[in-house]
Amino acid sequence: MIDEPYADVPDPGLNRLLLVVTGSAYAWSTPYWLQLLRQHCPELEVRVVLTRSAERFVTPQAISARVGGAVWSDVWPDDEATARHVEWAEWAEAILVYPATMHFMARLALGLADSPALLAVQSTRAPVALAPALPPGALESAAVRQHWAALAARPNVVLVPPVAGRSLTTGREDAWVPPPLPEALRLITECHGAAAAASPEQPQPDAEFGTGLLRTSVHELSTSGHRWRREPGPLAPKPFQGAEGEVYQLLQGIGELGDARLATGTPDGPARLYDVRGDVSAAHVLLRRGPTAELAKPVRDLGRLLRAVHDLEPPAGWRAGPSRGLARLDDWLAGRAASPRAACAQGQVRRSLGEARWAQVLAWHSRTVTDTVTTFAHGAAGLGALVIDRDSGGIDLLIGEDVCMTPWYVDLGWVVGELVELQWQVGGDKGAWQSLTDALFEGYGRDLGQRWKEIAALRILLHVHDIAAYLDDFDRGFDHYCDFLRFLIDL
Repeated sequence: MIDEPYADVPDPGLNRLLLVVTGSAYAWSTPYWLQLLRQHCPELEVRVVLTRSAERFVTPQAISARVGGAVWSDVWPDDEATARHVEWAEWAEAILVYPATMHFMARLALGLADSPALLAVQSTRAPVALAPALPPGALESAAVRQHWAALAARPNVVLVPPVAGRSLTTGREDAWVPPPLPEALRLITECHGAAAAASPEQPQPDAEFGTGLLRTSVHELSTSGHRWRREPGPLAPKPFQGAEGEVYQLLQGIGELGDARLATGTPDGPARLYDVRGDVSAAHVLLRRGPTAELAKPVRDLGRLLRAVHDLEPPAGWRAGPSRGLARLDDWLAGRAASPRAACAQGQVRRSLGEARWAQVLAWHSRTVTDTVTTFAHGAAGLGALVIDRDSGGIDLLIGEDVCMTPWYVDLGWVVGELVELQWQVGGDKGAWQSLTDALFEGYGRDLGQRWKEIAALRILLHVHDIAAYLDDFDRGFDHYCDFLRFLIDL
């Protein structure tokens, strides 16, 4: 409840706030809070949307006097030329639902979008804070627990914990009402600041990075070296296929090949911990510096380690499914993508490539997944798992998340696909890039022959899927990838 003027109003670090007021009796407090915001945050532009039920407790006129402008009703207009939900979602740097009724929370958690405000909240990438106002008994109900968990899992949603308040029906302190609005603003500020500080680039030690598929953190150890922690991201369709028991012992038995070694790691719940020497991956170095001469040895050693893994005899009776990457690619190519954005990307790529090229891609994929000549394999070989010690030049290959049985050329081709894609993206001397591919083949003791472009194309297609499915802030489309894939397929 509001007993006295609230002076502690944080600067939200925003210029534009969309305030959605729903039909709780606590909506009566909205004019007070808007007046306070106008006094303490004069640069903050606030737009207000009232649901129909909210207008039982506060009038548009009372709101308009505090914001100095129009107040919108949460209804679909018959004569409006613009889509107000799109305008709101694009305009707002943050959205605050204050108060948020149980009904509004439930509709949002279930994915409903039957009003402009709900559709704006469902569509925006800006931080969204909900300050629930709940009747007596609702906080512990199965419905609220279920919807709370669903909303808490959304990366841009902040749930503002309610406080005990007086119920207008019972007269007792058994209802749950929003805390003062400045507290909700503080949580928005924290979420907005975290989003602004986030970066998809690999950071310096003691930081975290990743996508919805994989999260990684790197920490400097007090003795020497670094600890890498990798875990499936919140959108990962499957957990790690951890290397345990006999498989773990087999991998450890490879030991060190000079200053190149496998880092088999240890489980840490759903994650895996790797104590290694370096703090940077080969992918990071290539993205920042291009194909420098000193990378030839690490890539050659990567080939040597992959060959050592492929030469292992798997444990008797051990059965492993396909790698998680090939499983994702199989679902995507077959039109079974779990992510709507990934499904749209598949449609775009298919239309751009044309049916003849698409059929060629499907044939390459089918030949790969039905090949009966398989070997013990890394399962997700890549330059992001190749950790370089910049002092000694030694490498550690992170392994143990996707160990499987697959054709030998998949591991090797995955790395070639990354090199081909990086060359296309980063540019630079073609001879220098080719020298890295040659070093990989030299270390492995075998090249891919004419199949290099097949596996490289499949790897790039998987990357398109993963960008669409797991990288929320990617909004550039895939036309450039389609151009490159047409060139690669027609070679």
